[in-house]
Amino acid sequence: MAKTIFDDLVGGWDDVCGGGLWWSKERGYKNAITNELFLSIAARLHQRTSAGGAGTVYLEWAEREWEWFAASGMINEESLINDGLTTDCLNNGQTAWSYNQGVILGALTDLHSITGDPAYLSQAEAIADAAIRELVTADGILTDACEPDCDENGAQFKGIFMRNLSALYQASAGPAYRDFMVENADSIFENATSEYGEIGLVWYAAFDRADPIRQSSGLDAVNAAIRFTATAAAQQP
Repeated sequence: MAKTIFDDLVGGWDDVCGGGLWWSKERGYKNAITNELFLSIAARLHQRTSAGGAGTVYLEWAEREWEWFAASGMINEESLINDGLTTDCLNNGQTAWSYNQGVILGALTDLHSITGDPAYLSQAEAIADAAIRELVTADGILTDACEPDCDENGAQFKGIFMRNLSALYQASAGPAYRDFMVENADSIFENATSEYGEIGLVWYAAFDRADPIRQSSGLDAVNAAIRFTATAAAQQP
């Protein structure tokens, strides 16, 4: 099924803006998340099919996608990724959502694992550093511009970032990433969790309401931090 999805996605690539996939089959918008997810599936298919050279085509597409994405202008001067491109193929300056920073972290970490090229890891670190500096409250808790009224899409975004930051940490082991994951998980428990263990939308504010999207997003943050809390507990006398 992953191969089938990949083959369908390849059909969305053309020469408009020098390459890249369209947001939808209506071909009206070239944006970040579509291309980040294509990069991710290409890299991961290579990792799972590379025996005997079968995955070469996936790696070629992953490298082609990243070359285009890096030159597209969607990564702004602060190393944050804006939502997409204008019809003139320029950065549209739209919101730097947390998930657009997150998916690329996992994809670049995978490319680093495949190739050993430190440039992939360096770029992932630059994006992660920008996100944990800019997309946060004064107390360092991750937030998105749609809060506290995010729709069902927006309610997922932060969890996606935390899941992929955890993947980057496993390759990079930056103490700032560890601290960020722990601080956000702590804030969820202290502020955004109901008496029944339900997790709300805004991780630094009181629990609002429960739904599967809020819960899974919050649990991504908890799962990212759990290895550190487990280690700390094991070290207690």
